[in-house]
Amino acid sequence: SYLVAALRGKALHRLTFAGGAITDEQVLLSGTYGRLRAVVEGPDGAMYVTTSNRDGRGDPTRSDDRILRIVPPPA
Repeated sequence: SYLVAALRGKALHRLTFAGGAITDEQVLLSGTYGRLRAVVEGPDGAMYVTTSNRDGRGDPTRSDDRILRIVPPPA
């Protein structure tokens, strides 16, 4: 599987591949945290997703940009 963060779509996409073709797509966190900037796997096996909801204007609040830690369920 491959995870892709989507700014405009405000979701995390999980793509499954077979033979170079996408065989399945799941849309995760749709609209839950706003615009998602990037996703990486940490050394602990968790996925870290950053949000990008501020444009540099105003004063940030607790609900604005953050780093989300997502722990995959056991296999």
